[in-house]
Amino acid sequence: MKIVNILRALVFGLLAVQMTCLYATGALEDSVLRFVREHTSGIAGRVDIQIDTPDARLRSLACASFEPFLPAGARLWGRATIGVRCAGGGATVFVAVRIRVFAPAVVAARPLAAGQILSADDLRVEENDVSQPGFLSRVEQAAGQRLSVAVNAGFPVRQEMIRQQQVVTQGDAVKLRISGPGFEITAEGIASSHAIDGQSVQVRLESGRVVTGTARPGRVVDVRL
Repeated sequence: MKIVNILRALVFGLLAVQMTCLYATGALEDSVLRFVREHTSGIAGRVDIQIDTPDARLRSLACASFEPFLPAGARLWGRATIGVRCAGGGATVFVAVRIRVFAPAVVAARPLAAGQILSADDLRVEENDVSQPGFLSRVEQAAGQRLSVAVNAGFPVRQEMIRQQQVVTQGDAVKLRISGPGFEITAEGIASSHAIDGQSVQVRLESGRVVTGTARPGRVVDVRL
């Protein structure tokens, strides 16, 4: 009978330990979730948070309450690490989290080939994971540009995947739009270098004078005086 009682006590003890660990796990995860949600509330888009908590570490952190904190140099974006310590001091564990942000982003409307010049019909905007840097939010940011890699339908088209097309090439005959307070005149010249839309470019006039302006589509260069 004594052996049965001992075994029963051991079983109940193990169950109590398991319940304590489960409670600690739930309380710790809840505190981490609240912490991340509070610190990502200002991010535009839908925030998805996944927590990877190693249960074995929780035995050293049986606390009445938890205090999550962000370790020095860490940031709440993508894969991150959250520190958790007992309120009032004590042991500390580190919890791995994955933070994904979903927002409108440019994706391929159909399979796209490397080297292809993108049109507006090749692209669409839909909710996508924008946790990776370089996402585009408007079709106009990619339309008319050359794609450097192949992209499957539905996959994001990011900034590093496109090469902006040159609107002015060295040696091009360009039209100058020269403007200042109360006037605008036009002239012609020869571009001294290549330039994409919005980039600075030098133009040599027929007189030999060199002026600097902003390249625009259609071999146009804007010069402000």
